Amino acid sequence: MEQFRSRSGKLTARCGTCLGVVREQHRKWRARIGPEKIRAANLWKKYRITPEQYDALREAQDYRCKICGTHEDDITAVLSGRPRLDGQQTAEPARLVVDHCHSGRRVRGLLCNHCNAMIGQSRDQPAILRAGAAYLEGAVRCIPYASRRG
Repeated sequence: MEQFRSRSGKLTARCGTCLGVVREQHRKWRARIGPEKIRAANLWKKYRITPEQYDALREAQDYRCKICGTHEDDITAVLSGRPRLDGQQTAEPARLVVDHCHSGRRVRGLLCNHCNAMIGQSRDQPAILRAGAAYLEGAVRCIPYASRRG
């Protein structure tokens, strides 16, 4: 059974040897097709959109986050994932991320990482976001707290 555990200890459907083979096959496939096709494959697999549809959304939103309106040039791209084992440069991360409805599996728009996290933390429930806004608007009088410096 220990052969069917991942590096993190989770049970897997394949043994460690087979996982290594699959990992190597994926590495070779990614090297063969290149970054543009990898981007296309990722967009299709995750959101069922093409790079052209992603770029059309960017243009339609004037290259801005659909919620806060921050232009993508003013967004610091967040590198995600681990460094490449082969030492090659990772692809430039998207500054606007795809926001999608988890229940209906539809793309809603492109957001900055902060707004995307806000939507995710609210569990896609508008009532939570409204309650948060009401809380912030009602917190006119903030209670000061003592600093550590005494």
